[in-house]
Amino acid sequence: MEDMCEDIRQTFALEPADFILVSGDLAYSGDADDYVLVENFLDKVARAARVPRAKVFCIPGNHDIARHRQRFCFRGARSSLQDQISTDAFLGDPSGDDFKALSQREQSYREFQTSYCADQERTPTPDGLAYVARLAIDGVHLAIVGLDSAWLAEGGDGDHLKLLVGERQVIEALKLARDGPHAPHLVIAMAHHPLHLLQDFDRRPVGGRLEHACHFIHCGHLHQPEERTAGHDATGCLIVSAGASFENRQSANSFAVVTVNLLQGVREVCTHRYSYADGKFERVGEKRYRIEVQPTASCPVQVLADALARYTNTEWPHYLAAILLDKKSEVPMAIGSTHAMVALAALDALPDGDAKQNTIAMVTFRNALRVLYGREDLDSILATHGGGVRHYSALVAAIATRDPAIKSRLEAQEIDSRVLAASEAVSVFGHRAALLSELAAERDWEALREQAARHLDAPDRRLATQAKRLLALALAHSEQVTDKRTAMEMYRRIADGESPEPTDAGNLIILLTELGSDAEAKTLLLKAIATARVSELEYYEKVGQQIVTITGDRDFRERLSATIAERGRQ
Repeated sequence: MEDMCEDIRQTFALEPADFILVSGDLAYSGDADDYVLVENFLDKVARAARVPRAKVFCIPGNHDIARHRQRFCFRGARSSLQDQISTDAFLGDPSGDDFKALSQREQSYREFQTSYCADQERTPTPDGLAYVARLAIDGVHLAIVGLDSAWLAEGGDGDHLKLLVGERQVIEALKLARDGPHAPHLVIAMAHHPLHLLQDFDRRPVGGRLEHACHFIHCGHLHQPEERTAGHDATGCLIVSAGASFENRQSANSFAVVTVNLLQGVREVCTHRYSYADGKFERVGEKRYRIEVQPTASCPVQVLADALARYTNTEWPHYLAAILLDKKSEVPMAIGSTHAMVALAALDALPDGDAKQNTIAMVTFRNALRVLYGREDLDSILATHGGGVRHYSALVAAIATRDPAIKSRLEAQEIDSRVLAASEAVSVFGHRAALLSELAAERDWEALREQAARHLDAPDRRLATQAKRLLALALAHSEQVTDKRTAMEMYRRIADGESPEPTDAGNLIILLTELGSDAEAKTLLLKAIATARVSELEYYEKVGQQIVTITGDRDFRERLSATIAERGRQ
């Protein structure tokens, strides 16, 4: 273990790890005494990687099961749970006697997890087997989904094809990951057992749901490190099987370091393996895979097309926008001495070459777009990260010049994409407007600030105006004076716009008062009252009372009352 920790220290000497995943079999027999050793072990690893306890994520394995407990209950459950319906019913009754009795086999592990991860922000599924933890790293939102594949385990070869995760456990966990305050760009799942060891009726739905929703599935159990992508797409879910970090000194103990570079569209898995002869860990394998993150805000085709036209001078901005927004799937490529329209899904099957790499570089811009859109200006995103798009657009122009047939197809694709852009009806923004209003009602200012910022340039004017108004509201509730001043200037522009609301003037007046501009606030309030509808006077009176409360100006209170009374008589 000392050699492993030293290797980890050297690996993360310049920059700490973001988090640690421990994919089960923390203990040996699932007894409470085992976890005293586990705590010491994890603390040493965490210190070496410079990671706090709150970012060490664990799941149980078969060695975390106290097999001597509830033996008859275990045998009964294993013989009875032979189909999805009975398994769903069992997991759907976590307060039932049978579920609680079987769960006692994991009691020591659960007590350790509760104690060791006390500072960890995580949300359990209703059955208590799985959890979801959320992290934000450099603006990228991650959901870590910890699954329990050991709840029906015994250990040894007798478990093979007899284990269950339960589709219900997966459904509930992925729902938690998806429905949080921030939609995750990356979803990372853990289950101790490789999914091919599950019962057949469970393996297919569990595997299908996880592979569709996750960018990574980490597992252990077999003590053999390996990786593979699910399906035929190299950007799909990457299944990472961990080696054993400790079996015995003569074993090829190992751990993996996973690195994700979204701007380059690459995830890298590097295996570190112990050499008994040399008494140290060595890097023995390094494999790279492409990756695409989930979009958490949708950029309209027209908005991106306009930005691409400014950035590239391309003849086909709507078509390129549709490609980058995953609304078109065929791209022109030079293949040998000919040209063809190629489906992006078939890209990885093509021979390596400049044409393939240039296309991948263009498509990789999707990651920057999906993470940064709504947080940064679109022109700035392209200027900083869009080099691959500009280069690709020039190559497409060159192909079109050489091949009239390809040019004709590109022109048709551009026409289709323009129709697509025009058909993006206002109604598609309705649910986004409702989300912003809901966040404001819940006073979730941080989430409102992020979500509102994503829609400031929405082509739907009503949504864009609402986003500006609610972003100003979120900034007004910040503790930072600079945010409050930004909100104040935003409210000034909104109040001077086409369709201001009384609350725009009211919020501006309160901000001016909080920032010490009492005289201006009072002048604006009296001016607003002079032109207000009678139905709005009560609101402005409440705003005035807030000014009085903040400033203690009793003379203004009397003037306010007189002005409102006079306005009401008109």
